[in-house]
Amino acid sequence: MLPIAVIIALGFLVFFFWSVKNGDYNDPEMPGHRMVLDEEDDVDTSIKKKSAKKEGRA
Repeated sequence: MLPIAVIIALGFLVFFFWSVKNGDYNDPEMPGHRMVLDEEDDVDTSIKKKSAKKEGRA
């Protein structure tokens, strides 16, 4: 029983590191705010990445 529990725990650990590597936890606040906003114009653009400002998009 213990080896099965260790394998499952390692599986969850691998998936956690995979999700961190893919950037799933980069901005934990904005998706929560975005779902209550009606339009894209209402979104606070002050927290956008700096690279977008360099390109003239922001």
